[in-house]
Order: sequence, then C-alpha cells, then structure tokens
Amino acid sequence: LRRAFVGGDRVPADLLAEMREALPGAETHVLYGPTEGTILASTHPVPADGVVYGHPIGRPLGNVRLYVCDGVGSPQPAGVPGELLIGGAGVARGYLGRAGLTAERFVPDPFGGEPGARLYRTGDRARWRADGTLEYLGRLDFQVKVRGFRIELGEIEAVLRQHESVADCVVMARAEAGEQRLVAYVVGGVEADELREHLRRSLPEYMVPAAFVFLDALPLTPNGKLDRKALPAPELASAEDRYVAPRTPVEEVLAGIWAEVLGLERVDVMESFFELGGHSLLATRVVSRVRKRFGVELPLRALFEGPTVAELAVRVEASGAVAQAGPVPEPAPGPEASPHHLLAMIDELSEEELDRLLSAQL
Repeated sequence: LRRAFVGGDRVPADLLAEMREALPGAETHVLYGPTEGTILASTHPVPADGVVYGHPIGRPLGNVRLYVCDGVGSPQPAGVPGELLIGGAGVARGYLGRAGLTAERFVPDPFGGEPGARLYRTGDRARWRADGTLEYLGRLDFQVKVRGFRIELGEIEAVLRQHESVADCVVMARAEAGEQRLVAYVVGGVEADELREHLRRSLPEYMVPAAFVFLDALPLTPNGKLDRKALPAPELASAEDRYVAPRTPVEEVLAGIWAEVLGLERVDVMESFFELGGHSLLATRVVSRVRKRFGVELPLRALFEGPTVAELAVRVEASGAVAQAGPVPEPAPGPEASPHHLLAMIDELSEEELDRLLSAQL
C-alpha cells in the first residue's frame, strides 16, 4: 500500500497517528471538501511521524481555488480567520428547486474566474497558516454570544488541541442558572487547571470555559459524526464528597454573596469563583456587595488574585471589617462618579442590560 486517504474536516489526530503506525510504508493524506464542491477541494499530507496540530486541510487540488474571506467578501491575511469559499471547475450549479438557498450559498466570483463563475460559501471557518496550509477551525454557525462577547467555539478548540495531552475536544455553550456558559469536553490525561493556564496564554479570560468535562471518547452518531446531544451536563457546583462549608462568619457572608451572584444553592469556600462560572462582570457585583456588607473597599483585582471565598475572606478580615446588619450608607456624590458608585450601578443592572451595555462598548 503506497497511499491512504482519509476524508473529513475534523480528522482526529489520534486516528492519523494510528494510521501511520499501522501503515508505516504508506503516505497518509487528509482530504477536505463539501458535496457542493464535488466532494474534494483540498489535500494535506500527514508528516512522517504522524503528528498533526489542529485540523490542517492543506492546499487546493488542481482546478480548485480556495479563499478565506471576511463578512463582506474581502480576503483575509494569513492567520486571520474567516469563511472558506470554494471556486473552480468543481463548484456545483446550485440546489435543485431551491433558488433562494442557491443564491445565498453560491455567489458571483469577484476574483477573476471565468465569466459567470461563482464561489460556494461553505459556512466553514478557516485560516491560512504561514506556510500556505489551510486550517479548519469549525463552523460559522457554532458562533455563540456569551456575556455580550461573540465567541467562535472553534478558536477555543484549536488552542486546546495545541496542548500535547489533549487527544480530542469540543467546546459548546450551555445554559446554566439562566446564563450561557462555556463548557469544554476533553479527551486526554490532563488537569483542568493546566488547561485553563494553557488557554489564558493565548485567549482572553471570557473565552476560557467555565467548566471542563473529561471523557474517554467524544460521543458519536451511528454515521461517525459528533453527537452533541449526548454530551453530559457539567457539574458547575461543588460535589458533595468534597464540599468545604464556610468556617467563619466572614466566609459565611461571602459564600452567600457568591451564591446570589452565581445563582447557586451553596458555594464551596475552596473553589474558584471563575471555575464556578463567574466572570469579570459578575466579579464587579461581588465587590459591590462586599463593600455594602463589610464597609471595605476592595479593588476588583483582589478577586482575581484570590478567587476563592477562603482567600477573599483573608483580605476582608485583614482590613478589620465586620459584616454589617444592613447596607453601608453611600457617601455624598461628588462632581465625578467614584468607583464604588459605578460598582453599585453595575450591581443593579439585569443580565440582559449588562449584555447590551458591554456590546455597545465593544
């Protein structure tokens, strides 16, 4: 056997490694292409050691042109994600009896094709690597909005797969406690904290999943596709067997504040605010309520530096604060809004209002 071909946009890295091991004398190639492009559009030769990072789909076949474009159809430079469009002799004429869908997905070719030539909009998200290889990042329809940020789930998955211990993964947004939260499903021998640090080196905090679920393998449908409906719900709250209850009055008050803000029944004093589903906007609510209950001004970074109830309680106790029976009176407003006034305003906004505010600022 001289050559082995495997088709698909997300060919598992472990499958490619197994193929190289089972067929050491054969070249292995990944083939990519949708039906609308006559099945095949590009090919990628797998390195001799079988090690593949991300999901490379290679270079275009003969008589095929591939473009990565932004939302208005302009080509993207290397490294910048966009929608993958296919041109050339293999592009289909359209969908039988579906003129509207044909017009939406098959668009005029502005890049110098034959007269009347069209491009097929795949709906796949991709980017050019520096070496001229295309990398598949996911589907555009897997874009989600979490806390006002538009997030491409494929981008998080691509970074996760760069970790040497991750064999496969998928990221999705799940509604938990009335809020969308990112959940990563990972196949591989690695700890959640290690993956969080790995992601933070390349991605902003709002793209780091709130929960990680480790599986022996991702669930598949009978035809070999990922079965998203079979992915288990994460446990965002503390498990019963490792729950650490508040041990001091300060921890008890702080745990109550976190439970209110995060929409949880109870909070483990040793578990990270951000691992429980917290984020920067919710952190401002915690700081505001801490000021009201204890009469102490803590900077927002205090919660990032000490993200557990136990750690934050040490900060509060060091200030000599005591829990108040009621809210601390607001100081008289000055000519400019002070930080605690801004925190109080944020604390009174609904989640929908926070999303709108953040979207407007971005």
